[in-house]
Amino acid sequence: MEPMQPDPHPLVDAATTSRFAVTRRWLARVSGWSAKATFRIKRGPPAVTIEELGKSWELTAEHRAALLQLGATKPGAAFIDEKVANINRAAFHRSAFALNAVTHLLFVDLAAQLLLSLTELKLALVALNLLLALVAHLQMRENFRALLAGPRALPKKRRMWGLLSNPRYNKAVKKSSKPYARSAWKEMTLYRSAYFFNAAAIFLGSQFILPPERLIFPFGFLIGKITGLVTTIVMFFDGWRGIRAGDDARLAREREVSVYRNLKI
Repeated sequence: MEPMQPDPHPLVDAATTSRFAVTRRWLARVSGWSAKATFRIKRGPPAVTIEELGKSWELTAEHRAALLQLGATKPGAAFIDEKVANINRAAFHRSAFALNAVTHLLFVDLAAQLLLSLTELKLALVALNLLLALVAHLQMRENFRALLAGPRALPKKRRMWGLLSNPRYNKAVKKSSKPYARSAWKEMTLYRSAYFFNAAAIFLGSQFILPPERLIFPFGFLIGKITGLVTTIVMFFDGWRGIRAGDDARLAREREVSVYRNLKI
């Protein structure tokens, strides 16, 4: 009777599982680094979201209790998730434009590529990106304050024991739609346009703050390669974020329209 030959498949499965575990750990690390770099708040059930929110923002005991009570209802949980998503999106914009400002400062010289000597152009592009980062930061703060304030209760549709319509109701509905309109305008007009402009400027003006030809070998060669790699990554990142900003603007418009469906005409 011939001896049993060992099955090679368990070794293959073990190697595959090990590689999958290593890849998963690296993806988890990258996700964690990205969350720290962009100040992203982990979303989940209201209790988990509020706990994660407290790690990045100062929450008093009263704020935590009010948010937990709000999250106990289905509309309240949806409100918390929406506001935290807005905070995360604004935080990502802030980090993205700060990254673009550093990229323009160190790796882009659009004026030199156009055979011009305008240091002011580089400084202006850096300042514009920092200004957009500030706008996104203020948007974060605005959404955080709105989260703590909670959803605004609408007045009754009718008054005088139901005999007359209440004009305050329609005014309150229109007022509740304004944050969505502002968000859509910022995403489409400010952020989307800025991302595409940054991508085009980086594509046309890629150059290290010191021209590589002025550096001795091999530093000039290495700086040229690093500059090309960094600017290519940031350029594709800006293109991707520009597309996502358009999607976010459409989502804000849809939410604005959904609010207007509550109008009593």
